[in-house]
Amino acid sequence: MDIGKAFSFVFDDEQWLTSILVAGLITILFFVPIVNIFAILILMGYMLETARNVAAGNPRPLPKWNDIGTKLSLGFSSFLIGLVYMLPLLILSLLFVCIAAGLGGASARNENALVAVLGGSFFCFLPLVILAGLALQPLVLAATARYLQTGSLGAAFRVGEVFSLVRADMAGWLILFLLYLLCSVVASAGSMIVIGFLFTYPYSQAVFGHLLGQKLIQLNQPTGYGTGYSPPPASML
Repeated sequence: MDIGKAFSFVFDDEQWLTSILVAGLITILFFVPIVNIFAILILMGYMLETARNVAAGNPRPLPKWNDIGTKLSLGFSSFLIGLVYMLPLLILSLLFVCIAAGLGGASARNENALVAVLGGSFFCFLPLVILAGLALQPLVLAATARYLQTGSLGAAFRVGEVFSLVRADMAGWLILFLLYLLCSVVASAGSMIVIGFLFTYPYSQAVFGHLLGQKLIQLNQPTGYGTGYSPPPASML
């Protein structure tokens, strides 16, 4: 996996500044209630479209902003994949809270005791939840890759196939997840200067999209989107 290329490819595109600036303007919407949901999904789609373009062999894989609907659709699909794979953990957490509340309510004689029981149970359970969530992340990434390969959410939800994909290259998926964490650090670095976040967040999305696209190429399977690429006209270069 060419990590250096993932961090530098953005600047190889003659229109990189326009692409990142538009993404940065959308990032501003993160601070607007309700609208921020759509902004997050669009930028998730921006990342997946980058991956799709890389897998298709596009020499200029940085997405343009001529089709926000596609980005929104990709982002929503990514959200569904993550939700489904994390659902067992969410249900388990809810059950734990309900059981702790029931035990606390039965044994506690006052509200303070109940709060203490719930708080103690939560902080004991929280590390396990975090570890389980981290362990599930390679599966989420592999399921997302399956979605991009086939264009089908159904393929992403075939847990057995996704699990086999991860098991066949556990180290590779773990490295990809660690790179995802690195990209998250890059994204948050801009928050030290508020306006910097408007650049670092979309940039980090593009970087990880390139890394995911490289992983798709390694899997050596065609995508399901008809993403064949032809070089742009000379007037666009």
